[in-house]
Amino acid sequence: MMKIQKKSLTTFLALGAMMSAPVFAQDVQTGLKDLESERFAKAEQTFTQLANSSPTADNQYYLGYYYLRTNQLDKAKAAFEKGAAADPKGQLNNVGLGAVALAQGDRAGAKAKIDAAVNATKSKNMDILFRAGEAYTLDEKTNDPAEAIRLLDLASKLDKKNSNADIKMAMGDAYFIKNDGGTAVSRYEDALAASPSLAEANYKIGRLYLRGKNYPLAQTFFNKAIEADPEFALTYRSLADALAGSRAYKGAANNMEKYVQKSGTTDPDYLTTVAKYYFLANDYLKATSYLDQLQGKVKDPVLDRMYGWAYTALGKNEQAVQALNKFIAAAPQKVIYDDYKYLGRAYGHLGTPEADSLAIINLEKAAPEDTTENLYREIAKKYNDGKRYDRAFDYYTKTIGTGKPLNNDYLNMGLAAYNYGFRIGRDVMKEDTAGAKQLRKQWFLRADSAYAKLAEITPAYSPAYYYRGTSNYYAYPSAEALSNRAFVPYLEKFVELGPQDITADSSKAPQFNRLLMQSYSLLAADAVTQKNDAKAKDYATKMLAIDPNDARAKAFLEEPKPAPATKPAAKPAPKAPVKKGSAK
Repeated sequence: MMKIQKKSLTTFLALGAMMSAPVFAQDVQTGLKDLESERFAKAEQTFTQLANSSPTADNQYYLGYYYLRTNQLDKAKAAFEKGAAADPKGQLNNVGLGAVALAQGDRAGAKAKIDAAVNATKSKNMDILFRAGEAYTLDEKTNDPAEAIRLLDLASKLDKKNSNADIKMAMGDAYFIKNDGGTAVSRYEDALAASPSLAEANYKIGRLYLRGKNYPLAQTFFNKAIEADPEFALTYRSLADALAGSRAYKGAANNMEKYVQKSGTTDPDYLTTVAKYYFLANDYLKATSYLDQLQGKVKDPVLDRMYGWAYTALGKNEQAVQALNKFIAAAPQKVIYDDYKYLGRAYGHLGTPEADSLAIINLEKAAPEDTTENLYREIAKKYNDGKRYDRAFDYYTKTIGTGKPLNNDYLNMGLAAYNYGFRIGRDVMKEDTAGAKQLRKQWFLRADSAYAKLAEITPAYSPAYYYRGTSNYYAYPSAEALSNRAFVPYLEKFVELGPQDITADSSKAPQFNRLLMQSYSLLAADAVTQKNDAKAKDYATKMLAIDPNDARAKAFLEEPKPAPATKPAAKPAPKAPVKKGSAK
């Protein structure tokens, strides 16, 4: 009976061992997949449980491998040493110890350990050769792709069925490090031939095209990787970068968010990247929601920058000002012109004179480096809104000087000079002196120059001729303007084009009728000066067609009134005759 029980127990234990081996192998593959997909927490849990439940040399190796890949070198070394002690004849953990030495910068010590492991197996162990070659590809600073390729070639020759995709992937990585992209792609394709559903191979081909900034092709391979394995998280991160390279920021944000979700990472760098991409996609609420997740977890002043930019876009200007000022004070060495741009815009929306001044100060700091938005235009508008027309003119001049002017820049520059011209003799140099007259003339002629350029660029834009005409009129005293008649051809051109514009778009009528009334009035005055009564009456009639009650037009059309008839002077009454004898 006892023998039967002992035999049964032995059989049970043997069966248990047979059943657990595939389970452990499956767990190792799951852990490695999580590790490659950067699901680090899950990978650590898997490898730790394996090492604790069965501290074999292999399980210690994979735990050490996890620590090595996550740059926890002391823990990696301890795990490899424990694995080497568990199986003194096994060489896998000695390769791991060589990889640790390599990561620590000890190239000579690393080579000695790895070579010893390879020699101990007489270069006949495919797994040892594979892990030895891979070790030379893992560290960015101490890699050695040539040695990696030498060892992996030896491993590949032992792969008689040519079915080991891992060896081919490691060779692709070695050629990637060598910047031999063509060969790297070939090795990744070999891996796909051996394992068609290997998402990592398509991911790494896409990574090559991403490095070469071939964003569309990179996206194609990343999408193939996702189709093969939607849970391979790393692909989403690289796809996000490829989409961002194509300025498809919404897609970049969505995929970066999927990377965060599928990897389970809480790395602030990646959360900040999600926030950044959502910001660039104009989804500022999502951007700030990710920034909120970092509160109390990291002390990085750059978060205040991100808050400031997002709050500016959301119209939370007081919060934006606070966040950006906090960032600039905390990290002046990291400040870029965009920080001043957003701070200037936030100040500009606070609506106080002091804030407006600070808006201009900050925009001026950003403007010289900005190459996309032409911040001089914003500064000019800010001055124009504050009726600082002379300063507005200066900054519209700078706007045009960048070499990328808009048609409206010439219009607004002209209007600034035009409006400032009217201030001469009123708010500026209030006394009507010769100096004031000369200054007034300068500003109106500056306006004329801006409108001349506008008319050159857009010959059919009728208001350009109106403002050229009135600028030339107001540049001089009335008598002189009517004498030199510089304004006349421009106003004649405007009254030719203006009614056509109204016919084409009736919504323009109120604005254009106001300009037409002024043009007809000045042209009528010119006709009177030229003693052309018929033309003066024609312009007056056109004015009355717009406004039947216009007093100026009525005055032009009134017929001269006849002089009132004069009555003959009354004769004086005859004196009464003097009676005789009545004088005393």
